[in-house]
Amino acid sequence: MVKRFIWLLVICIVIAIIYYHQLIGYGIAQAKGQFNVLWNAEPIEEVISRTSTPDTIREKLALIKKIRLFAFDSLGLKKNKNYTTYYNQHGKEILWVVTGCAPYKFEPVEWSFPIIGSFTYKGFFELDKALALAKELKEKGYDVEVSSVTGWSTLGWFKDPVLSNMLEGSVGSMANTIIHELTHGTIFVPDSMTFNENLASFVGRKGGVEFLEKTYGKESEQVISYKNRLSDSERFTRFMKKGASQLDSIYKHSEGLPENELKEIKSKYISSFVSTIDTVRFIDPERYRSIVDTAHINNARFISFLNYRERQEEFNFMLNKQFKGDLHKFVTYWKEQYPK
Repeated sequence: MVKRFIWLLVICIVIAIIYYHQLIGYGIAQAKGQFNVLWNAEPIEEVISRTSTPDTIREKLALIKKIRLFAFDSLGLKKNKNYTTYYNQHGKEILWVVTGCAPYKFEPVEWSFPIIGSFTYKGFFELDKALALAKELKEKGYDVEVSSVTGWSTLGWFKDPVLSNMLEGSVGSMANTIIHELTHGTIFVPDSMTFNENLASFVGRKGGVEFLEKTYGKESEQVISYKNRLSDSERFTRFMKKGASQLDSIYKHSEGLPENELKEIKSKYISSFVSTIDTVRFIDPERYRSIVDTAHINNARFISFLNYRERQEEFNFMLNKQFKGDLHKFVTYWKEQYPK
């Protein structure tokens, strides 16, 4: 009886390995990449105290310490040891994500993982593997986007380090990124990727403003510059949401048409859509003209954008109407809705 049970258990394990071999292999590769980052990260205090550390890096790491405390004390985000270490990327990207979507409807490719649920993107620490997946999806007819990322959250499983590329932007951008990722570690709902990313994006952007105002003053150059950038970002969000909505409507009204006709209709719309970027009154128009062109706009690009921006107006209305602009109360509300 015992032997029979053992053999049955072995058979089940073998079947599971065969069935989930790709997921297991992916998990091992991701764990290897994550371990490499964690193993080579250094305590921030050591980096700051090292005489060879450039002053600019030292100053920004000191600001990271202030951003963490602000996020914990002023916004109510969960206290942890994240961003107390530093990983030097030496100017190289280290993580890429692949997004795929059906070519003539907004139906994204999803990847499911144990515990954390489904995602409409898949990350890789090796670019060649990201490109291989992108090629595979393209061969199946999907629209595809491959992009690098400036940060990610391990949701409290590990001590997330400050990545050197986080320090390359403005202080506002840096605060946004840190607060965004700390929000993931505070509020995370499995199988609700769009909610998770939109909430983290919203808290990161608003929290970034509040940190700058507290640190430099409401009328400071840092605050004005960052708010101008956010204003442009909001204009771009409306532009992209409008494009996605119109294209979605076109797809729905074009169901049943031959693929060659669908392809032509889609191509003409995207070309027309891209040309209208000049009608948007940006404070810094060149920044957005450079990131919008026909070659980079497809269904996967729209999906990737909506993952982070689709619910920003909804959250902003909620913050002002329900919580009178109090971001701490807003965060507390969602913590209570989804306690970890």
